[in-house]
Amino acid sequence: MSEETQQDRGRSPGTAATAVAAAQLGAFGSAGARPGEVSVAVRRGSGLTLIQRVAICFAAGVIGGLAVVLFSHLLFALGLSATLGVNAPVSLKSQDIYRPLFWAGLWGVPFGLLIKPVWGRLYLAGLLYFLAPVLALFTIFLPLSGAGFFGLQHGGPLFTAYLVLVNLPFGITTALVARAVIGKNP
Repeated sequence: MSEETQQDRGRSPGTAATAVAAAQLGAFGSAGARPGEVSVAVRRGSGLTLIQRVAICFAAGVIGGLAVVLFSHLLFALGLSATLGVNAPVSLKSQDIYRPLFWAGLWGVPFGLLIKPVWGRLYLAGLLYFLAPVLALFTIFLPLSGAGFFGLQHGGPLFTAYLVLVNLPFGITTALVARAVIGKNP
């Protein structure tokens, strides 16, 4: 009986299951393994790859978008929406909610590209990051929809203030979710 097999018999069943799972993961190939060996690379301290950070931040952006949708309902329930010239919150019907959630996920992608350099001040960066999609809304999307720059032709400055207020939770929620998923080291 080989020395390796004798060592395996002394392990607990959980350890053997972990070894099997590691072997299955490594079966897809890993650099540096000798012929006949299965190696599972475990990176410690190096953080996540860029694509992993981007994927996590896409999902975090979707959750940030959900925070915006729910905040619009809160503002409506408090009566602030009507005061600022908005008659209804974002609809929760599936055909109406997919678009803002998808766009929020897309806006999470650049946040994923920037997350590693701003990691030390992630929450401040998240809080300020909501300005990027709001600026695009004010200068591209609202004018294309006929509402004019900053939405001034739709509802005047109160509508502009509402758009800034309702989008405020996006960046900080995206940062909080990204931090919760990523952990300590991006």
